[in-house]
Amino acid sequence: MSTAILTGAPVAGSSLQDDLRSLGFDVRTAIDAAGVATELAAVPPRERVALVDHRFVGHGHALRLALTDPRFPAAAVSGALTAQPEARAALDRAVMAAAA
Repeated sequence: MSTAILTGAPVAGSSLQDDLRSLGFDVRTAIDAAGVATELAAVPPRERVALVDHRFVGHGHALRLALTDPRFPAAAVSGALTAQPEARAALDRAVMAAAA
């Protein structure tokens, strides 16, 4: 399974969590950079992971294209990024640097 980490508390009335779940993501929430690092560390390194701004506004189709396209080890759109297993080390380093 893939995991999506929202970088903040979900906006009331937003369908973002449901949209991510419909794409096959287990959705977790982190309130700050340290929380993102903690949640990321809990995701097995062989899983795809996405970091999504809790204020993300976009069509579900754009989210699907950005976060689930298997052709690229990492991809991003404004407010969301994803890393497949081969790109996880780079993502882990970037998140740890931001949390420090």
